[in-house]
Amino acid sequence: MVVVSLVTMLGMVAGRTAWAQPPLKEGNTVVVTPSDRVELHVNEAPLATVLRLLATQGRRNIVASPQASGTVTADLFDVKFHEALKSILLANDCDFVERGNFIYVYTLKELDEQEVATSRQVPVARLFRLSYVSAEDLLPMIEPLLSDEGTIVGTREKKVGLATSAEEAGGASLAGMDALLICDYPSRLLQIESVIGELDVRPQQVLIEATILRAQLNENNALGIDFNIVGGVDFQVLASQSPAVTDVMPGNVPNSAFPNSNYTVRTDFNDAVPNGGLTFGLIKDHVAVFLRALEQVNDTTVVANPKVLALNKQRGEVIVGRRDGYLTTTVTETTAVQTVDFLETGTKLVFRPFIGNDGFVRMEIHPEDSSGGLNEAQLPFKRTTEVTTNILVRDGHTILIAGLFRESTNTIRGQLPILGNVPVAGALFRTTTDETSREEVIILLTVHVVEPEKYADAGAGAAEDVERVRIGGRRGVQSFGRDRLALAHYHWAREHLAAGQLDKSLWDARMSLHISPTYQPAARLKEELIGSHACDKRIGSIRNFINTRLIDGGIVTRSGPPSEDESP
Repeated sequence: MVVVSLVTMLGMVAGRTAWAQPPLKEGNTVVVTPSDRVELHVNEAPLATVLRLLATQGRRNIVASPQASGTVTADLFDVKFHEALKSILLANDCDFVERGNFIYVYTLKELDEQEVATSRQVPVARLFRLSYVSAEDLLPMIEPLLSDEGTIVGTREKKVGLATSAEEAGGASLAGMDALLICDYPSRLLQIESVIGELDVRPQQVLIEATILRAQLNENNALGIDFNIVGGVDFQVLASQSPAVTDVMPGNVPNSAFPNSNYTVRTDFNDAVPNGGLTFGLIKDHVAVFLRALEQVNDTTVVANPKVLALNKQRGEVIVGRRDGYLTTTVTETTAVQTVDFLETGTKLVFRPFIGNDGFVRMEIHPEDSSGGLNEAQLPFKRTTEVTTNILVRDGHTILIAGLFRESTNTIRGQLPILGNVPVAGALFRTTTDETSREEVIILLTVHVVEPEKYADAGAGAAEDVERVRIGGRRGVQSFGRDRLALAHYHWAREHLAAGQLDKSLWDARMSLHISPTYQPAARLKEELIGSHACDKRIGSIRNFINTRLIDGGIVTRSGPPSEDESP
């Protein structure tokens, strides 16, 4: 460290103090007024020279490092001394530190090294507890802020997801919140604390409401004409039967008719038409004609409206449907192993939201509406309408995710060769079936960024609605049922209690428990009226043994004298 300039007295002239002035180029001036204001006009003056002039003019003790060098070009008018000093130093990558009556000038690099050297004398370890983010997620963002000597340790990763077996239940995972233990200099810890405070914040939630509309229209038209012609014998001789002239079932040909020439001509197109519609029959002597016509319209509309609440950037899934189990056989060279797999059908919504700061939400979404089951061979089949997309939607708005319109027409003709092509009369020798199927699927998505207070009130209201439904269901049963009688006595007991009739209230409470011993509101009311609990602590010898050992071993202390229920 080199002293560039100290306040030095050069001489006394006529009772005034005269200060030595280093030479400056013509036109360069440095003046410090008694009120500690600086006026400075210099052009490419050495930094050391300007510091000496400020020291002598302002009566300051300025000590500069040998590394603090450069030139100064500035025009300052009526500024504070420290402001003038800082401005000319920062222009040369320097700064000052004031300790007592001395002003020390260093380069910025030297100041950083001094800070590290000073902090090294007081190592500090600090524990940061995390509420919403995991230690594993924060580690990559905190490590760049550490000094070369800094260290960081975080709690280990926990089991994720919902466990479906004992091996996935979490084991020895930390039950408390995540934490980071950081050992570094105090200045670095302050920066890390600021970063953690901005990252460890309560995440936002979104409410996803999907509406899946599936409309299916099937139209079937069928026409078939059957006729029977017999020669040699008529239907009456054959002892034929006809249920309401909708069909004819001839009997056996009599033996006496075999020497004659007998023949029959018949079609079976009537059987190709499903039951229902219009049936017309005519039987006369040797001829029978039957006509059946049917038009069927099947209009089916399915609306699914799943709703689910999820955290920002977290996967959400809701399934409303059914599971059909089927066997899968795996055959090896020595064994055959059968396992049970499941086919899931119904309405399914899988999504992941990404909430922005501008009122928009980016959604990765997969809505699905399916139906299916198992065929005669116990093999699964599935008909599904689904879409996977990545969209951007404004908070509270509804967007059309997918629309599908599909129509298929199937025409079936069955006829006798040649005769079926004859105009007009050909209808007697053919059957016609027309099938038209139209299907339309519309998927709508509404996204709401959740305000916790608002939706907390809505959730409480929904819970009250569910309770009203439950109570309404109870009131719908017969008046002499156990539930209705127990509830009625309980209400009467509450009314007697409000009127101050304690005996009647206790009687109704006991009647309610007599009818339904597990009715908890009546049990609590009875305990309130008699002033004691109805629990029997002597149930089971093992339980009594454990309680006795806990008290005798000092693990549990008795809060009062033993009661009758606790006596052996």
